[in-house]
Amino acid sequence: MNPNVLFGEPDRTHRTLIGMRLDDEATVGERIAYFRRRRGYSQAVLSGLLGRSEEWLSQIERGARDLDKLSTILRVAEALKLEPTKLLPGPFHSTPRLGANGATLGTAPEVVPAIETAMLRYDGIASLIGVPDRGPVNTDELRRSISFAFVCSQTEQWSRMAPLVPEMITDSYHAVRQADSDASKREAKTLEALVYRVTSGMLDRLGETRLPWVAAERSMAAAEQTGDPLLIAGGAWRLAVVLRHAGRLAESTDVPIAAADALRRNDKNASPEHLSMYGSLLLKGAVGAATMNDHSAARDYLREIERTAERIGQDRNDFWLAFGPTNVAIHRVWLALEMGDPSRAIDLSDSVPMGRLPPELAERRTSHLITVAWSFYLRRKYREALDLLKEAKEVAPEQLIFTSRVHSMLRGILQRERRSIKTDLRELSDFVGVAA
Repeated sequence: MNPNVLFGEPDRTHRTLIGMRLDDEATVGERIAYFRRRRGYSQAVLSGLLGRSEEWLSQIERGARDLDKLSTILRVAEALKLEPTKLLPGPFHSTPRLGANGATLGTAPEVVPAIETAMLRYDGIASLIGVPDRGPVNTDELRRSISFAFVCSQTEQWSRMAPLVPEMITDSYHAVRQADSDASKREAKTLEALVYRVTSGMLDRLGETRLPWVAAERSMAAAEQTGDPLLIAGGAWRLAVVLRHAGRLAESTDVPIAAADALRRNDKNASPEHLSMYGSLLLKGAVGAATMNDHSAARDYLREIERTAERIGQDRNDFWLAFGPTNVAIHRVWLALEMGDPSRAIDLSDSVPMGRLPPELAERRTSHLITVAWSFYLRRKYREALDLLKEAKEVAPEQLIFTSRVHSMLRGILQRERRSIKTDLRELSDFVGVAA
């Protein structure tokens, strides 16, 4: 049989694309087109497998329509017989630039090789290659470094945090080896769990695909050795994020919900810290359910989350999770968008008490601004979207640099730019690193 009868006439660029290396910064649409051609599918075949129109797929591939919904990306990956991460943009590169206060931004990715080396060296391989012991680790200094790293993570100062990570990994490894009692071993394992949790979060933000998973699993393993249920739950929270970004949507929901169920069994006279962790886990469960289009479950989780936030009665930052009524309101907006209703997300955003968030929770504020900006963008209200992105840049500039959705938004607006926003658009695109 002529394969063109089955697959349709291949694109004229098919042979060229097969010999090309896909650029890390290729868009989702460009990646779909690339892998579709490599598999020999026509647009008609792939769109048929997806139950979509050929015009829909054509618009996605040429950038006339945005594809940012993870569940749809997973369906495309399944149809193309690919790992979902192959359709997502690759890791961010170091692109140094100056911030408003003269600080150098965008350099964190250049530290990733050193972090990877430390992760490889200071694990099981250490005894095989004979890593020598070092002088006594000052656990108080390590604890302060971990606290500073979490502050950086919540203010999206990745270029300040990244250079500290290899040494934190090294110190946490040696602290465990040097522990001379059960109590000091538990303390060292606690520090190790926190080092790998904050490291996983940073690597995730930088667009790495494999390392965040390794760091999250090490955090969970170290936490389990402490026997601390809240530290273990924190490891589950981080693992849920990594699972979602890897396209493991069922597990990204099951893991935090199972951890939340375990905490609920000890809910009598629960402390605020206990409730904060419980509510944060449920938020991840709601996110996973919404991404899988299980809107009923997402709403059920949200109702329980709201009750938990009411029990706490205030915004807290236990375990660096920022749980409280304001973060719940921020998630309510995000969930509305994820469940396909950008207009409702915009309406709900008016009721988010952003003034309650302290400066150290800049990541929460900026994430919310990006969510609302994307909602306006989907409604083709580019001026409003751009204004929100400019506001977000003032709060946490590196979050814009290392957020794929921001890059997608700016590329889309550039393709459809209006004269009235041209100057602001070009300035922000240059800062983020999107070619005009």
